[in-house]
Amino acid sequence: MKRWFKRVDLYVFGLFALISVSCVIIFLLPADMQELLKARSDDWNLLSFWASTFVHSNFEHLLGNVTSFLLLGFIVFKMNRKSGREKEFLCSLIIAIIVLPFIDNISFMLLANFVIRRIVVSCGLSTIVASLAGLIVPSLGIFLREPLQSERNTLCLLVSFMLLTGSSIAFPYVDSSLYNLMVFVATLVFGLILLIHVGKILVNFAKQNQRARKTILAASITVYVYFIFIFTLFPSKITMPEGGIVNIFSHHVGIFYGMITGIYTLNIFPKRKN
Repeated sequence: MKRWFKRVDLYVFGLFALISVSCVIIFLLPADMQELLKARSDDWNLLSFWASTFVHSNFEHLLGNVTSFLLLGFIVFKMNRKSGREKEFLCSLIIAIIVLPFIDNISFMLLANFVIRRIVVSCGLSTIVASLAGLIVPSLGIFLREPLQSERNTLCLLVSFMLLTGSSIAFPYVDSSLYNLMVFVATLVFGLILLIHVGKILVNFAKQNQRARKTILAASITVYVYFIFIFTLFPSKITMPEGGIVNIFSHHVGIFYGMITGIYTLNIFPKRKN
């Protein structure tokens, strides 16, 4: 008899709950304690670099990040569960929670000190949320492995979504500089060329295999959700009403961290045994 609920499911849902509850508990702490946990460019404290991930500036910030974290988490986990990669997903999430805050905050503080040259304060779960969004791309490569039929086509799918992600990120800012416009056009054109190639392969496979149609339809809906989150993470106006700024640098780090590391942690291209 097939087991519909596995032990790894409990671990994943438990981790989802632990992260969400931690964010809520820290939000309920006194304001001065929350300030101590925020990452600051004038105070290189490794503990705050990690703990700041769970700190949020206001209730809307908390609600948006936790809701997005749970929604994306369930989507990516369900996709990997159907592909038999639930353990790899759990490892990917644990590694991201442990390592990504340091990668993000250290690089952001270096940028603040040597390029921006001003004191910046950073907090929030959005870098982890962005990494979950980025993890959708390699997860799709595994989810569509059978319809794609070869590792070469899987690679084309991954590269096309990386390029189209770049164009989606650049799109809200095309009027701000010529560089953003060039990035948008180049990544859009080459991304669409690869996606059309992959799309033809998927359509032809679906015509011959009726069971694959549901898989491809589910993947298409996931892609739609993915790009909605991309545009949410990179708004055209980064200044918030209360005076804060959306940290799109951290969102860049999270998105591409999830894409690149997911290729390895989810084992998209397993080594062939001799």
